[in-house]
Amino acid sequence: MIALLGLLAAVASTRIKDISINVRVSAAINQITSDLSLTKEMALANHKSMSITFDENLNSYIVRQDGNIMTDYPGSNDGIINISEGTFVGVEITDANINGSNILNIDKWGNTLNNGSVTLNGTHIIEISRLTGHWEITNE
Repeated sequence: MIALLGLLAAVASTRIKDISINVRVSAAINQITSDLSLTKEMALANHKSMSITFDENLNSYIVRQDGNIMTDYPGSNDGIINISEGTFVGVEITDANINGSNILNIDKWGNTLNNGSVTLNGTHIIEISRLTGHWEITNE
């Protein structure tokens, strides 16, 4: 009986771990897409160009306004949003391909100037459209 309970506990802990990482990836996707919307809105409101630079090595991204890091960007640490800390532990930016670079540019009218994708944990892809900045999430 004890062995059976131990086996059930082991199976349950594996399932909880899988569910936990999926929740963290979903939270990271929500963070990135919310920041994309906020950055577009800030560009339009302030009439200044903006960009988001993704860093796969540091699992983070930086928001810039007119080329300067926005150290006061909401939810950032001196302008850097880190995906490998806190709520997002276990989530990695495994690829950022924005028209051959890792920089998403937004003009002063809030238009996204390039398109591409950001991949989290190798399977969750945020596809970003040019001009509208509309995004779609797909899982491989």
